[in-house]
Amino acid sequence: MLEKAAAVDCVQHHAELWSIVAEIGQDEVQAIMSAAFAPPQERPSEYASQLLMQWELADPRDRWRWTGELPPAPEVMPIAKPAYRPAQSTVDAFHFVLRAGDPERLATWLRNHPDDAPALLEILEAA
Repeated sequence: MLEKAAAVDCVQHHAELWSIVAEIGQDEVQAIMSAAFAPPQERPSEYASQLLMQWELADPRDRWRWTGELPPAPEVMPIAKPAYRPAQSTVDAFHFVLRAGDPERLATWLRNHPDDAPALLEILEAA
């Protein structure tokens, strides 16, 4: 094993022998050597990678990264429609027509409000 300084001197000597310094210049040769002898980039600690692996193995959405399984299909969440409720003004009008006590007028009014009729009849039955 060579010490770093001796290894750099050896590379510099060979760069001069092979006319690389004359070809690309001393600055470029030193930049190449600097990159070659640079310390390795820091990797995350072993604890952090182990913790990440445990979390991903515990989660069915991420388990495939470690087990070789196929990734799960993306979940499609159904959009829940809120239950239909007629406007308060329509409910008030329904009560007004209902209090009039005229069955024909009530039937006509309900025919004119076909979207609201089922909900209004539920209100009537609940009362």
